[in-house]
Amino acid sequence: LVRSSGPRLSGKRIIVDPGRGGDDHGVILNGPAGPISEADILWDLASRLEGRMTAIGIETFLSRPANAAPADAERATTANTVGADMMISLRCATHASPAASGVASFHFGNSHGSVSTIGRNLADFIQREVVARTGLRDCRVHGRTWDLLRLTRMPTVQVDVGYITNPNDRATLVSPASRDALAEGILAAVKR
Repeated sequence: LVRSSGPRLSGKRIIVDPGRGGDDHGVILNGPAGPISEADILWDLASRLEGRMTAIGIETFLSRPANAAPADAERATTANTVGADMMISLRCATHASPAASGVASFHFGNSHGSVSTIGRNLADFIQREVVARTGLRDCRVHGRTWDLLRLTRMPTVQVDVGYITNPNDRATLVSPASRDALAEGILAAVKR
C-alpha cells in the first residue's frame, strides 16, 4: 500500500484570471527581451501557473482568451459557469507614488463580519509563499467586496503581484525567473 499525504488536488477545478487583456494593455515596460505590457506579464504568469497546476492533475481554466478584457462581473460568471472549486486572480497594483511597493492578497470580506473563511485562509497562504519566494514587501491580506470576490460562488483570491509603478517591483515582474517564483509560490499555497 502506498501512503498519500497532503490535500487531494487531482480532479479539482481552478480558474486562473489574468488581469487586463484585449485592448487594455496597462503599462508598457522595457523587459529583458524588449517591450512588455502589464497584460503580457499577467498572461505569462497565468500561463506558468496553469501549466504547473495541470502537471499535478488540477483541471485548470483561464478566465479569458488572450485578446479579451472582460469586466470583473463577467470573469466571476465564467468561474461560476465552469463550476470551479477556487479562483485566483492575478493583477498588478499602481500608485501615484513610485515608493509604493509590495504584494497584497484580497479575499471576500467586509467590515460587518461577512467573510469567506476559506478565501481568507487561501489568501494568507498565497501571501506567505509569494513573499518568501520573491522578497517583495508584504502588504498583507485584506477583505474586500469587489465584484470579482463578491459574485463568485467559490473561494476567490485576487493577488496584486507587485506595483508596476515601483522600480524594484517592476524589475521583479519583467523577470521570467521571478514570474516562475511567483507561480511556484501560488501553487505551493494551493497545495496546502
